[in-house]
Formats: sequence, structure tokens, C-alpha cells
Amino acid sequence: MSNSLKKAVLQTLRATGVFSVSTYLRRRDKLVILCYHGISLRDEHLWEGGLYMPVDLFWQRLAFLKKWGANVLPLAEAIKRLHNGTLPPKSVVITFDDGFYDFYLHVLPALRHFNFPCTLYLTTWYTRYRLPVFTLMMKYLLWKSGKPEFADRDAREHAVARYAEQADSEGLSPELRDRVARELAERIGMDYDSMLDERLFQLMTPEDAAEAARSGVDIQLHTHRHRTPHDKALFVREIRDNAKFVEEITGKLPDHFCYPSGVTSEEFLPWLRECGVQSATTCEHGMATRGDDVLLLPRYLDGCAVSELDFESWLSGIR
Repeated sequence: MSNSLKKAVLQTLRATGVFSVSTYLRRRDKLVILCYHGISLRDEHLWEGGLYMPVDLFWQRLAFLKKWGANVLPLAEAIKRLHNGTLPPKSVVITFDDGFYDFYLHVLPALRHFNFPCTLYLTTWYTRYRLPVFTLMMKYLLWKSGKPEFADRDAREHAVARYAEQADSEGLSPELRDRVARELAERIGMDYDSMLDERLFQLMTPEDAAEAARSGVDIQLHTHRHRTPHDKALFVREIRDNAKFVEEITGKLPDHFCYPSGVTSEEFLPWLRECGVQSATTCEHGMATRGDDVLLLPRYLDGCAVSELDFESWLSGIR
């Protein structure tokens, strides 16, 4: 179905009251889990609109949830109530992946304003460094270069994969990787120091994350190094290292998980159970139901390409 036809169909369904009927019939025993990654500090939404959105659009989303009458629940409570049949109507959970500084700067004030709970799946290795995540910065810089050979997203991904492979083979420290990014920025005329000052592509510090936790944000597992190895010992190490850091930051042992980059595998499920993980969310689109495996819960990934009409269709269950 073309986008124009889809829009016309959804508009007709909303205008004729089908959205409201669907909300009543289909949303009584289903849970919408919303997934977000980043809020732009500069123009990241123009570079990766599927992962970033401008701050005013995020505020519009929360305002819509409030106006629509959503019951925004903490993750653990929502999952428990989904499975014991006590889920309230219009139930929604808000989740963020990764834990970048933009969460602290932009998301935390918005959550406080609307008094909404939120789960943050925090990857922890880079929290020790006041440096941008190398691969993200490199992809962004190649996009900003304006060079024709990097106009295509796949070309940028391939180029950065080569940079990362070389850095790994040479055993470069985070500081030396950052020097590579700085050199690229200087070659294309970008002010790298200003990007560092703005904390572009930097994770929250442990102090930032601790403040978020004190404000009511539920900080949970996203692996320590943002990877899901297919070796059991390495996979379990990722979970346990991640859990240790989160517990040190928040004083609470995390037991809910999100798959980095949405990468799932059946072999991960018993490993997660052995680690005491109670739930795990994916990047598969859909509403969570009682019949879903609690370690393979779907979410809706929100971004710039998602219209308010699309957003409402998720909430109502019409999609």
C-alpha cells in the first residue's frame, strides 16, 4: 500500500470513529510499548530520522499521550498486569535505548513535566568516557562531509565498518579512536571541540544517570558494550557487567533487558533466564499480548517519519 493510500485509509477510519471502536475492542488486553533512541542536539534527525527526532516533536508526542488519555505505566507493572489480566485501558509504556546525553538534557525535563514513567535501557561501557561513541560520530561526520561517495547510507555504514575494523585490529583506545574522528572532522571543516562541548553522541555520565534514576527513571539492561555475542560466556559477561554498572549507579539490580540494535536469537533466551532477566524488548513492531514470549516483546519505534496519524493508529490498535 502506498503512503498516500495508507494515509487516506487511516484518515477515513479515524473520521468514521473506527479508531475509537478499535481502542475499545482491541486495546483492553494489549500493551503498546513505545521505543525511542535519541533527541537531536543539532541536526541528527536529518541524518537518521528513524533514530532521532527534534525535541519539539517529542514534546508533541507526550502531549498527545496526555490528551488521548493514555495510561502510561512503568514497564514492570505493565508486564505484570498484562499477564494477570488487570491491564487498564489505553496502556502505554515509554522506553528509551542507549542512554545518550540528549536523554538527560531533553527527555528528563519532558518526563517531569508530564509526570510520565519511563524505562531507560542503558549501555554502560562508554559512560566512563566524556567522548562520543566512535562509530556514530564517524557516520555523522561522513554524512556532514557532503561528499557524493558518502551520500548513500549503506556507503557510510560500509566505510565506518572499515574504520572500526582497523581500530579494533590496532587495539586503539577510546582516546585514540577519538583522535581519528577529530582528524576527519578537521578535514571536512567541522569544529570538533564544539561537538565535544555539546556532548554530541556521548552517553550520560554515571552522575547523570544517577540523577535520572532519582527522578524516577527506571534504568535497565542493554549490555555493557552494546553487543550480543553468540558465545554464551561472552553474552553472560555482557549482561553481568552491565548489571553491575547499573546497580552501582542506581542502587538497584536491573532485571529487564533490551536487545542492542534489535538483534535477537532463540539461543539468547535461556541465557537471559539464567541471568535472572524478567523481560526483554525487541524492535519488532506490534502490540504486546499475553501470548507473547516475555523475552521477545514487540515495540513501536517512533521517529521523524511517523506522522501523528500513524502514532494514533498504533495507540488505538488499528494497525
